[in-house]
Amino acid sequence: MQTQEETDALAAAIYRDRVLRAREEDPGEKFMDGFRLFEASLAFMKMGVEAELGTSDPEAVMRGVQQRFDTVRKMREHGLYQPWNPPE
Repeated sequence: MQTQEETDALAAAIYRDRVLRAREEDPGEKFMDGFRLFEASLAFMKMGVEAELGTSDPEAVMRGVQQRFDTVRKMREHGLYQPWNPPE
């Protein structure tokens, strides 16, 4: 079993590797990665909403997704949302 320090070091190393790869990436690919990341995240969010609501009705799922986006927006507006800062 890993200690918290080992886990933090591994997370930091993975983060550094991702940053270095992103810096080398073509600007057009980097731009497209944003869309790909959003689409993948949206798919996971929809699955979570479906499980939470117990329905796969597209309209109900999208209402649930919109509610989650609204919650995050409100948290950000009130200064409650803080992005994750990886350990150094």
